[in-house]
Amino acid sequence: MSSTLTYPLPVLPSIPDDLEHLDSRYALPHLMALMKNTLVRGLNRVHACAPLVIVGHPALLPFLDYVRSLLAQLNLHLEEDSTFFSANALAEVATTETNPDTTTIRKSIISLTSLVSAWILDESNYCSSALCEGLSFGPPLVTVMQAQIRALTPTLLSPIISHLDLLELITASVGRISEHSDMTFLLPFIVSHHDRTTSTHWPKIPEGCVDMFSTLILNHPGCWQFAPYNPLTNEIQSLIVN
Repeated sequence: MSSTLTYPLPVLPSIPDDLEHLDSRYALPHLMALMKNTLVRGLNRVHACAPLVIVGHPALLPFLDYVRSLLAQLNLHLEEDSTFFSANALAEVATTETNPDTTTIRKSIISLTSLVSAWILDESNYCSSALCEGLSFGPPLVTVMQAQIRALTPTLLSPIISHLDLLELITASVGRISEHSDMTFLLPFIVSHHDRTTSTHWPKIPEGCVDMFSTLILNHPGCWQFAPYNPLTNEIQSLIVN
């Protein structure tokens, strides 16, 4: 894997519009960019925090929980990307760019997940340099994401799928992600890794989750200090680790 990018990784371009009010064939790459950007910001935070949280630090175990949960979500996201572009009308445009082969990247994610899980069992073995080295998949991953978003244009999508049919596929994809995710991590993660200056319309939090959000974040209580934004107030958070 090679890339000219380095950490901190750049986020993908997005638009501030309410994507639910747009033709899905125009909205799709922007919707994907918003979600992918939360994952990119997560990788950036892990890379930046890794040298600050050393063996013996009281926040080490919460940090490792944050890292492992992020990696699980990232792996699931890439798996769903492949499913989304393979099993329907979109397979017609599933080229190398629109549906990239991320097998090598996913292997790196799984390998790092195993290492982090071992550190959780015995935190005395934690090594920040090994964690940063394990994040080397980040630059090529973002390079692939950039090409994917550029390729997904209305010109490409409109001839092969209708607005309503694509909307149905997007809804099904969100459902699969929700079904296979730890929602007590995913929802606070998305909120705390989304820059609201780029869009105030996203994410759409399910109605039933809004009132219980302050309780929801208690399932991973130590994780959110590492997020770029406070999940309750949306305020920017520094890299100072408690």
